Parts: sequence; C-alpha cells; structure tokens
Amino acid sequence: MRILVIGAGIVGAALADRLARPADGGRAAGAGDAVTVVEELRPGAGTSGTSYAWLNANDPADPAYHRFRTAALRAWRDLAAGFGGPSWYRPAGNTAWAASEDAGARLAARVGDLIRLGYAARLIGPDRLRELEPSVRVPSDALIAHYPDEGFVHGGPAARALAARAAESGARIVTGRRAVRLNADGGRVTGARLDDGRDLDADLTICAAGRHAPALLATAGIALPLVDPSEPGSAAPCLVATTTPVPGALNGLVHGPALSARPAEDGGLVLEADDIDAGIDDAVPAERIEAAGAELLVRARALIPGLGADVAGVRRCVRPLPVDGYPLVGPQLPGLYTVVTHSGITLAPHLAELVAQEVHGRPAEALEPYRPGSRG
Repeated sequence: MRILVIGAGIVGAALADRLARPADGGRAAGAGDAVTVVEELRPGAGTSGTSYAWLNANDPADPAYHRFRTAALRAWRDLAAGFGGPSWYRPAGNTAWAASEDAGARLAARVGDLIRLGYAARLIGPDRLRELEPSVRVPSDALIAHYPDEGFVHGGPAARALAARAAESGARIVTGRRAVRLNADGGRVTGARLDDGRDLDADLTICAAGRHAPALLATAGIALPLVDPSEPGSAAPCLVATTTPVPGALNGLVHGPALSARPAEDGGLVLEADDIDAGIDDAVPAERIEAAGAELLVRARALIPGLGADVAGVRRCVRPLPVDGYPLVGPQLPGLYTVVTHSGITLAPHLAELVAQEVHGRPAEALEPYRPGSRG
C-alpha cells in the first residue's frame, strides 16, 4: 500500500515510524507499505518542538479517556525501550501544589479520584518534596501532590528520531515542502499536491497536520472542529519560554499556581503559565511576548531562589485544540484518514499503533469515541 502522511510532528513521525517498520520480527502492520511523509519545515519543528510536552493522564474526569491516556504512557515506555532509553524521553515524575484552601481541596479530590482509577498519585509532605526537588521552594502551608509515572519529552529530538528510524525502514521523508491541497478522483482522495506543483499519489492519505489540518481538509470539503487560533482570546495558542542552562535546577516537572516548569533539552528550563497564555492570539505584539518571557523568569526565580538564569527565548506555540478536547481520529473519505489531537505528545505512540491496525483492516475499538465524523 502507498501511504502518504502529511505532517512530521510527533504524531506524523510516530505514524511514519510505525507504518514503515515491521513489528515482532515478521510481516506485521507496516510491512510492505511504501510510506512517504511530507513536512513543511523539518520533523518536530512546529508545535511538537515548542510545546511544554508533558506526558500524563492526570485528569480523572472521564475515566474512559483517562484509561486511553494511561495506555499511551505505557506505549511511550515500550517505544523508548526500543531506542535504548533515549535522552529525549524523560519519565522523571511530576510534582504539583496548591497554596489556597479551595485549590488544596480540588487537588486532594483529584489525587483521590486518580488513586481510585489505579493511577500513581499521592500526597506528600515538604520533606519528600525536598528530596524530589531540592531547589524548589513552596509556601509552608501548601498541599503537595506527586505523580511518579508522569514525565516529558523533548519533542523536536523525539520526532526527528522517529522520522529517522522510519527512513531507515524505507520511508521517504520530504521536507521543506507544504501540502496545499488534497487531490481526489470520483470522491476518493488520491494523494496531495505540494506547494511546488508536484502531485504525490497514494492509496491512503493520512492527515497529521496538526493546527494546519483544517485548511488542508477544507480543500476536500471537510470541516474539522478545531479551536481557531486567530480568534481574539483563543485558547489554542500558548507561550513557552526557555532559559539559559542551569543544570540540576529541576529533576522533573513542577506545577505551581503561578508557573509550570521542567528541564529543557540544553540544561535550561522550559517555563509556562496558564494566566500568561490567556490572550496569546495571532494579534499579540512582539513586545508583549518579550514581556511575558521576562515575567515567567521572575516567577521562576521566586520558585527556585538563587536561580542564575536568563531568558534564552520565548516561543509562541499554537496547539491543535479540538473544540470538545478529544482526539479526532478516523477515516473521513475513501482514501483519507485524519489523526489530529491536542495531546499529541502523550498520545502519539499509542495512536500510531491503533491507526496502523485500522489501516490494515482491523478496526480499533479504542478509537470509536474519537471519530471526527460524529462530532461537529
């Protein structure tokens, strides 16, 4: 089968890797397929390489989706083992705390709900926090939770490693080119046209274009229900700052009321805050982005006293955010399959396994709640 994957973020790269590579040493899901990947920039250069990249199943509100995400965490462990424990996969744990009575009650309830679902979650005291994160200082009356099985991924290196392994398995990786439309014949999608005028033909085209998926799918008359990042106040964009190297400042992820932080690829920190994300739409001026980076650093210095770091860069990241928050995965037209999700970092390897199963004729029951055609 000729398969065209559009997009080489973490989802597209994981799909290409899985579809191009036989499993279990035999003729499994990807064996015999001719896989081509089209990426406008380079693998992992878009949202996957600029996002906070938290691996988690930390929301107990929907138990079925929680189980789907915990399966994805297991898939990450298996995938990383196949790469020999790569430095871009960091299952380093996550620590969170609440500083007010109401927030503490919500955090305690969340931990209790997660424990009842069988998730690794616990409340800890300040002594344990000092063991986990010696440099971090939180209010003396804070309620603290720890999630040992969570972690993060360096998204750019992870996507590049997956794309490289796909290429080693025979996949063709086309970079520096953008798919501008889907080609169709008699109601069947037959591939895509690139921005240089070339047509790439395929028996199956998989749209894994993330935030760019709605524009591409619209060329085939398909509307995808994603939050519009250009709308004033849109929740799709966020702001992520990185610092200069400060090795050892953090061991894992930390989530406080005013700041989320984790180690960066180069030894610095990755910083984000929900309240600063608010309003980071397409119209935000450059000076506001710069000021937001400075504010994130102020908060980091309050969290980690004596932090000797400066802002190395501030990145505006636009997340593919489905309107209802759930993944959009499944066939949409003959010859066309869509895989777009907000939680791409967490879900990518699990989705790749399930999609490979479906592509080769075995429906994946786990994907049924997330079909794009059933939601508007």
